[in-house]
Amino acid sequence: MGFHPLMLLSNIKTLCSQETRLKIAAAVQSTWDRRRFNQRMIARCYHEWLNLLAEASRKGLGGEEELQWDSYEIINEQLGKEFRESMESRKEKCASGPGRRTPKTLEQRKKILEAIAAKWADPVSFLLHRLGL
Repeated sequence: MGFHPLMLLSNIKTLCSQETRLKIAAAVQSTWDRRRFNQRMIARCYHEWLNLLAEASRKGLGGEEELQWDSYEIINEQLGKEFRESMESRKEKCASGPGRRTPKTLEQRKKILEAIAAKWADPVSFLLHRLGL
């Protein structure tokens, strides 16, 4: 933590007269005013530089197309729309494609159940299953 010179001077009563304290306070105030002014000038120059850079990048080099200020949003919307369309086409393709299994008919289920029942009825299969083989 830093200290403020005026607070330091306010604690020491015998070193400085009131006139000296006012001179020191005025000097400190002018120093901080200059510092704030310099910081504002640096910020202003930085923003001007950013605007010049943005203008130059918007215009592009010779032969390139000139972009609009909202070109990022436009391109982002186009990419989002293309992505959504590709996802919808993938969903439609997966829903109608050969990768999706058709449900088994009642006859197929009966055959499967009979095969499982026959397997469990066989004592050799039952013992092999119980032994974990």
